[in-house]
Amino acid sequence: MTITLKNNNYEVVLNTHGAEINSFRGVKDGTKYVFEGPEEVWKFHAPVLFPHVGRIKDGFYTYGGKEYHLVNNGMSRDMEHKLIEQSETSATFELTENAETADKFPWKFSLKTHYELKENGLIFTTTVTNTDSSTMLFSLGSHTAFCCPRNTDPKGTTNADYQYEFERREPLTTVLLNDAAQLAVDEEGTAPCTKPYGEKEAGIIPINADGFGNGHFFTAFKSNWVGLRNKKDGSLVKVNCAGYPYLMVWQGGNGAAGVDGNGFNCIEPWYGTADAENTEHEWEEKAALISLEPGKSFTADQSITIEK
Repeated sequence: MTITLKNNNYEVVLNTHGAEINSFRGVKDGTKYVFEGPEEVWKFHAPVLFPHVGRIKDGFYTYGGKEYHLVNNGMSRDMEHKLIEQSETSATFELTENAETADKFPWKFSLKTHYELKENGLIFTTTVTNTDSSTMLFSLGSHTAFCCPRNTDPKGTTNADYQYEFERREPLTTVLLNDAAQLAVDEEGTAPCTKPYGEKEAGIIPINADGFGNGHFFTAFKSNWVGLRNKKDGSLVKVNCAGYPYLMVWQGGNGAAGVDGNGFNCIEPWYGTADAENTEHEWEEKAALISLEPGKSFTADQSITIEK
């Protein structure tokens, strides 16, 4: 089921399947900010990632002597969420443990995804509450795909007219990944491993037809947001990443083409990492998991701000 929120500046279509943004458009000019499809290019738009982010090696992990099965980027994106609150400009969805999650995640939980339109964009938060009796370990993130180029860009605009921009224009540190987008390990078998990203201009990542393979993964940044800047008109779409330990960027679709090329670029703030390439699949040994005591909640904010 989809619902539509609208204010004077923006309209967003949300789906109970995955509690996902299906469409985010400007009301006055029809600008499409979030990738809408087609499905054969990429079947998602802005998936919520829980309880795992990134690649999970061999599709399983173990905890408490039992084997659990997850796909890459977790289970939330593939499940139906309940709409629990709605107004003209806001909505909240909830996913809780059920028969379908029993083989995927050992804890009882509540995952609430909240959206609220503002004059300059969209509040987008996810809150995990541990409703179990033992400490819960999990990862949490988002994977919003932004149209790049956009449908209202001048004819001839390509993704090379855009760039990723970190708020503080700081030198970037990248986390090393192998060809399967798993954490690469050092000679001692330790992960994550990092190195300077080596960008020409600090905090600026050029975009071009070559894309980013399985993604470029960053850590140790102090910027409060990462955005996609249109270099032609200076417009900027920002995603909040304040307090996040990791952030992934990834390019999908036919990004090198013009406005009808179905190209998109993702900004993905993550609390967590993909599996290490040498994982022994033990959940409690996984890097960067959030530890949440019974009855406690944890909120991630990946809100979107538009600057024209």
